[in-house]
This record gives sequence, structure tokens and C-alpha cells, in this order.
Amino acid sequence: MVRTPSFCENRSTVAKTAFDDLDLQIIDGLAEDGRRAFTDVARDLGVAEATVRARVARLQRIGAIKFVTDTSPHQLGLLFAYLGVKIVGTDTRRAIDAICKIPEAVYVIECTGSYDVLVEVVARDGDDMLRLIHEEIRGIRGVGNVDSFMGLRIAKGTFRYADMGRTIDRREPHEFSR
Repeated sequence: MVRTPSFCENRSTVAKTAFDDLDLQIIDGLAEDGRRAFTDVARDLGVAEATVRARVARLQRIGAIKFVTDTSPHQLGLLFAYLGVKIVGTDTRRAIDAICKIPEAVYVIECTGSYDVLVEVVARDGDDMLRLIHEEIRGIRGVGNVDSFMGLRIAKGTFRYADMGRTIDRREPHEFSR
């Protein structure tokens, strides 16, 4: 599985990098199984294995992709929830950095809309989830309202981003922000 790096890992770097259709096809070819042999990806795409290897190395070097183990919280006996967090005051960056330091906060996204931050959290059980929300998250200076959305079942989980360019003219390299 290929996953784009999280907000906390890339928050200080907002750069534009050109990606072409082959980059996106390689990412898609590795999306479901990041351990798939580069020779298989190259064969499917009709390019040399060295091309796939070099492209993947470049995508890793610039932080566009990384290889991780995707886990299913429910299969591991864990609870997961999404928290909509509203930050009050002017020190948003400090509050987000504090959220990023919480080990149970596995995905932190600065966003637009009703919340300033969306946080995916995992917990051992209901008591642990309450502790996490009330003591850890709400205990951070600047955190105002916290809404929780308990995950009951993952209806779809994919890391296939290559189709995101369907409306983009594929003849030209694309500029994507990281």
C-alpha cells in the first residue's frame, strides 16, 4: 500500500512538484500492495523496471509517497473515531503540534469547514477513548469544541489516488501541492 505522508510529517513543506501520468500509474500499481515487485509493475505498464525503481525513489525522496502497513483497527480489537476539533485563539499551529504528539492520534488533517482539524484516533476500549478525548485532546490549550464520530465499520478504504486526475489534461505534467 502506498500512502501519502500525513499533515504532521509535511506541515512545514508546501511545495509544488510535477507529476506525470506514469508517476500516477506507478502509484496506482503499488496502491493495494506496496510490496509488489517493481518488475511486475513495469511489465504491466510497459516500461523498464529501472524506470519504475527510479520513479519510486524520486517520489519517496520528495515525500510524495511512503510505504506503510495499513491496519484495520476493528480486526485488532481497537476502537477508532474521527474527531472534529475547533481551535480557539490565535495559536493554531501550537495546538495542532500538540495533537500530533498524541500517539493515539494516527492521522491529523488541518482543514476548512466547521472544524480546524480532523483527527483520526484509536483506543483500546470505551474508557480509553473517553480519556483520550477528555484528557488528551480537550486538555490542549487552544482546543475548543471537539465532536466525535465513532467508526463502526469501514465501508471503503483505498489509497488509490491516480484516478484523481481524470479531469486533468493528461498530456501535460501536473502540479500537485504536497
